[in-house]
Amino acid sequence: MTVTYFITGANRGIGFQLAKQISADSNNVVIATTRSFANSAALQDLNRPNLHIIEYDVASPLEKMKQDLVPIEEYAPNGVDVVIQNAGIATANQKSILETTEDDLAKHFAVNTIGSVKVYQSIFPYWSKKVNPETVKKFIFISSSVSWVNNFFPMLSSHYGPSKAALNLVVRHIAFDHKSSELDHIKNSIIVPVHPGLVTTDMSKEALGDYNFDESPIPVLKPEESAGCIIKIIDNLEPKDNDTFISYDGTRVSW
Repeated sequence: MTVTYFITGANRGIGFQLAKQISADSNNVVIATTRSFANSAALQDLNRPNLHIIEYDVASPLEKMKQDLVPIEEYAPNGVDVVIQNAGIATANQKSILETTEDDLAKHFAVNTIGSVKVYQSIFPYWSKKVNPETVKKFIFISSSVSWVNNFFPMLSSHYGPSKAALNLVVRHIAFDHKSSELDHIKNSIIVPVHPGLVTTDMSKEALGDYNFDESPIPVLKPEESAGCIIKIIDNLEPKDNDTFISYDGTRVSW
């Protein structure tokens, strides 16, 4: 059975590994996005017939994002089954609230929160199609442990953390909205944010500055390890998981 995935921010890090590992199964169709074809050499080098690359920027206006998704009509005429909204930013993250700037906050909310809303809005016409009744629709948002309010994670994260906390609330509203959908496959869809772990990506190194990963008190994952954990979570999602927060190791977290 063919399962079609839509993965944002797939040109590097966790997103690249998700696209690489999922497209390794020829039964899967993967639509992977990058802000620029010029920065997607690794994706292009995979050269797989079931992997399609789209130029798509979550910071673009919504109408531009919708237009950029038109190729999906060719790549996946039956629509998309699983969305992984992985695209995001994290820069100069280790600041106190006193030290952060309006610009820091605005940039992170624009991409991590508002950008995620626009991904949902632009991909929805393709994701909401229903062809195979055996395929549960799934929508995964890559979040972070520094977004937790209930189980506050004690790490400086003055603008990235709040932007992901706002994303979590957006995710809860999406799950709430779907409960009243007239489409059974949307009403029964599974919507979850996932913490990918502390991962040694270019983005995390940029965000954490001189953080010593070798002496980290919490587990440190390679991008391929994190992606493998996320794929396992996605494959094993059940209806009861809808509107819950899941960590990379499968732990359900009070968020």
